[in-house]
Amino acid sequence: MGGGVVKNNQIWDISTDQGWQNFEAMRNNLVLAGKRPHAQFSGEKRNLPQNALSHALYAQIAAAVDDQSVNDIRAECKLRIGVGLLRASDDGFREFYDSGLKQLTYEQKLAAMSYVPITSIMKKKVFSAYVDEVIRTYSQQGISLINPSDADSYA
Repeated sequence: MGGGVVKNNQIWDISTDQGWQNFEAMRNNLVLAGKRPHAQFSGEKRNLPQNALSHALYAQIAAAVDDQSVNDIRAECKLRIGVGLLRASDDGFREFYDSGLKQLTYEQKLAAMSYVPITSIMKKKVFSAYVDEVIRTYSQQGISLINPSDADSYA
Protein backbone atom coordinates (compact mmCIF):
# COMPACT_ATOMS: atom_id res chain seq x y z
CA MET A 1 0.00 0.00 0.00
CA GLY A 2 1.38 3.41 -0.90
CA GLY A 3 1.77 6.42 1.32
CA GLY A 4 -1.36 8.09 2.59
CA VAL A 5 -2.46 11.66 3.01
CA VAL A 6 -3.73 12.55 6.47
CA LYS A 7 -6.68 14.98 6.76
CA ASN A 8 -8.46 15.48 10.06
CA ASN A 9 -7.06 12.16 11.23
CA GLN A 10 -8.14 10.51 7.98
CA ILE A 11 -5.65 8.61 5.89
CA TRP A 12 -6.20 8.63 2.16
CA ASP A 13 -4.54 5.88 0.18
CA ILE A 14 -3.68 7.70 -3.02
CA SER A 15 -1.66 4.88 -4.58
CA THR A 16 -4.60 3.90 -6.82
CA ASP A 17 -6.54 5.94 -9.36
CA GLN A 18 -9.76 5.57 -7.34
CA GLY A 19 -8.01 6.63 -4.13
CA TRP A 20 -6.56 9.66 -5.87
CA GLN A 21 -9.99 10.60 -7.31
CA ASN A 22 -11.58 10.35 -3.86
CA PHE A 23 -8.86 12.50 -2.34
CA GLU A 24 -9.11 15.03 -5.16
CA ALA A 25 -12.88 15.28 -4.68
CA MET A 26 -12.40 15.98 -0.96
CA ARG A 27 -9.75 18.57 -1.77
CA ASN A 28 -12.03 20.29 -4.31
CA ASN A 29 -14.91 20.38 -1.82
CA LEU A 30 -12.68 22.03 0.78
CA VAL A 31 -11.44 24.63 -1.72
CA LEU A 32 -15.01 25.39 -2.84
CA ALA A 33 -15.98 25.84 0.82
CA GLY A 34 -13.22 28.44 1.19
CA LYS A 35 -11.02 26.17 3.27
CA ARG A 36 -7.36 25.57 2.73
CA PRO A 37 -6.57 21.85 2.55
CA HIS A 38 -3.25 20.58 3.89
CA ALA A 39 -1.60 17.25 3.14
CA GLN A 40 1.18 15.39 4.89
CA PHE A 41 3.06 12.60 3.18
CA SER A 42 4.83 9.94 5.17
CA GLY A 43 6.96 6.95 4.32
CA GLU A 44 5.66 3.46 4.73
CA LYS A 45 5.77 2.26 8.28
CA ARG A 46 6.86 -1.15 9.32
CA ASN A 47 4.29 -3.83 9.84
CA LEU A 48 3.67 -6.44 12.49
CA PRO A 49 5.20 -9.33 10.49
CA GLN A 50 8.46 -7.36 10.30
CA ASN A 51 8.40 -6.80 14.06
CA ALA A 52 7.70 -10.49 14.63
CA LEU A 53 10.60 -11.39 12.34
CA SER A 54 13.13 -9.46 14.39
CA HIS A 55 11.91 -10.98 17.65
CA ALA A 56 11.98 -14.47 16.15
CA LEU A 57 15.57 -13.88 15.02
CA TYR A 58 16.58 -12.75 18.51
CA ALA A 59 15.04 -15.94 19.95
CA GLN A 60 16.83 -18.16 17.42
CA ILE A 61 20.16 -16.49 18.14
CA ALA A 62 19.70 -16.74 21.91
CA ALA A 63 18.85 -20.43 21.57
CA ALA A 64 22.09 -20.98 19.67
CA VAL A 65 24.35 -19.31 22.25
CA ASP A 66 24.68 -20.47 25.81
CA ASP A 67 25.36 -17.33 27.78
CA GLN A 68 22.93 -14.72 26.38
CA SER A 69 19.20 -14.22 26.81
CA VAL A 70 16.82 -12.98 24.15
CA ASN A 71 16.98 -9.52 25.77
CA ASP A 72 20.80 -9.62 25.71
CA ILE A 73 20.75 -10.46 21.99
CA ARG A 74 18.17 -7.77 21.29
CA ALA A 75 20.27 -5.12 23.06
CA GLU A 76 23.42 -6.29 21.27
CA CYS A 77 21.74 -6.15 17.85
CA LYS A 78 20.24 -2.75 18.54
CA LEU A 79 23.59 -1.33 19.61
CA ARG A 80 25.99 -3.05 17.22
CA ILE A 81 23.79 -2.94 14.12
CA GLY A 82 20.80 -0.67 14.62
CA VAL A 83 22.57 2.38 16.02
CA GLY A 84 24.90 2.62 13.02
CA LEU A 85 22.04 2.31 10.54
CA LEU A 86 19.98 4.94 12.34
CA ARG A 87 22.91 7.32 12.72
CA ALA A 88 23.46 7.08 8.96
CA SER A 89 19.81 7.61 8.03
CA ASP A 90 18.43 10.00 10.66
CA ASP A 91 20.19 13.29 11.45
CA GLY A 92 18.09 13.86 14.58
CA PHE A 93 18.95 10.44 15.98
CA ARG A 94 22.64 10.95 15.16
CA GLU A 95 22.66 14.23 17.12
CA PHE A 96 20.82 12.60 20.03
CA TYR A 97 23.13 9.59 20.13
CA ASP A 98 26.34 11.56 19.71
CA SER A 99 25.47 14.08 22.42
CA GLY A 100 23.90 11.68 24.91
CA LEU A 101 25.17 8.13 24.49
CA LYS A 102 28.35 8.06 22.43
CA GLN A 103 30.61 8.82 25.40
CA LEU A 104 29.24 5.91 27.49
CA THR A 105 31.11 2.65 27.91
CA TYR A 106 30.02 -0.32 25.80
CA GLU A 107 28.33 -1.91 28.84
CA GLN A 108 26.46 1.34 29.60
CA LYS A 109 25.33 1.60 25.98
CA LEU A 110 24.08 -2.01 26.09
CA ALA A 111 22.08 -1.22 29.24
CA ALA A 112 20.67 1.91 27.58
CA MET A 113 19.26 -0.18 24.72
CA SER A 114 16.47 -1.32 27.08
CA TYR A 115 15.27 2.29 27.24
CA VAL A 116 16.23 3.84 23.90
CA PRO A 117 14.03 3.12 20.89
CA ILE A 118 16.12 1.93 17.98
CA THR A 119 14.28 -0.54 15.78
CA SER A 120 10.86 0.90 16.62
CA ILE A 121 11.75 4.23 14.98
CA MET A 122 13.24 2.72 11.84
CA LYS A 123 11.43 3.14 8.57
CA LYS A 124 10.75 0.05 6.47
CA LYS A 125 13.87 0.33 4.27
CA VAL A 126 16.25 0.83 7.22
CA PHE A 127 14.58 -1.96 9.18
CA SER A 128 15.00 -4.33 6.22
CA ALA A 129 18.70 -3.47 6.14
CA TYR A 130 18.82 -4.09 9.90
CA VAL A 131 17.28 -7.57 9.60
CA ASP A 132 19.60 -8.43 6.70
CA GLU A 133 22.63 -7.34 8.73
CA VAL A 134 21.50 -9.29 11.82
CA ILE A 135 21.19 -12.42 9.68
CA ARG A 136 24.54 -11.82 7.97
CA THR A 137 26.39 -11.05 11.22
CA TYR A 138 25.18 -14.09 13.11
CA SER A 139 25.42 -16.39 10.09
CA GLN A 140 29.10 -15.46 9.87
CA GLN A 141 29.39 -16.65 13.48
CA GLY A 142 28.06 -20.05 12.41
CA ILE A 143 24.48 -19.56 13.62
CA SER A 144 21.94 -20.87 11.13
CA LEU A 145 18.85 -18.67 11.07
CA ILE A 146 15.53 -19.62 9.51
CA ASN A 147 13.00 -17.04 8.41
CA PRO A 148 10.05 -17.72 10.74
CA SER A 149 7.62 -17.82 7.81
CA ASP A 150 9.67 -20.70 6.36
CA ALA A 151 9.94 -22.60 9.66
CA ASP A 152 6.80 -24.68 9.03
CA SER A 153 8.32 -26.15 5.90
CA TYR A 154 11.28 -27.42 7.96
CA ALA A 155 9.18 -29.01 10.69
